Amino acid sequence: MLAINLAFELTRLNQKVLLVDLDMCRPSVAAWLGLADAGPGITAALRLARSSRLQVDEVLRLCAELKFGGSRVDILTGISSPRRWKEVRPEDLDVLISVVSEHFDFILFDVNDELDIGPPVQDPDSRPTITKWMVEAADLVLATFVADPVGVNRFLFDLNAVGRDIWPIANRISIRSLGRSASKQLRDTLAHFTTFPIRAELPSDWASCEASISHARPLMLESPNAKLTLAVRSLACEIVDECGARLNSEGGET
Repeated sequence: MLAINLAFELTRLNQKVLLVDLDMCRPSVAAWLGLADAGPGITAALRLARSSRLQVDEVLRLCAELKFGGSRVDILTGISSPRRWKEVRPEDLDVLISVVSEHFDFILFDVNDELDIGPPVQDPDSRPTITKWMVEAADLVLATFVADPVGVNRFLFDLNAVGRDIWPIANRISIRSLGRSASKQLRDTLAHFTTFPIRAELPSDWASCEASISHARPLMLESPNAKLTLAVRSLACEIVDECGARLNSEGGET
């Protein structure tokens, strides 16, 4: 999962990181990292936000904390039951972001891939609406797609629902599905259909991913020298540089 490994790589770059599992359909951050007793997570934080009682200390108390070396990642785990997704509302997420933005350098939201691309929904708390709101609110959107003909086609179709600048991330690149010129084919295809260049190419590496899940550890700890790990690390560096450049252009400080 890209969000998990990006969070750890950003922390490796001395960034304070909060990872929030906002997947309304298949929350899996806790399971991937072996957090069997991760607590109430996002629903508890948003309940406090709804009652105007959310403070940074409360967020940290509700987070699972993973330490490695001299660094740590704070993780706000996802909904504990599919029936509870209606407890996640955009206005409460807005409060959460406002509360934690001064404490963390990066807030990573892992969202599902369902966007509201049809007629306006009647239920304002629908899961597609939550995802779409988060995509619109984010400073930077990473859009992953499987690097095969079907994955590319689905990605290009979904672009119509985004309506903003994004960073395309090609995932599971393999010569088996695209041939030896896989990278060139992907870049040429996206250049033909969209103005967004591919920002990262993540090679297919089932062995490292399976080991990461099996041992509940991020790639940087489980497979530190794997090509996939290094690709995620390079992406993290690019994100830090991009955000630093944006702050400087706005007169802020990195």
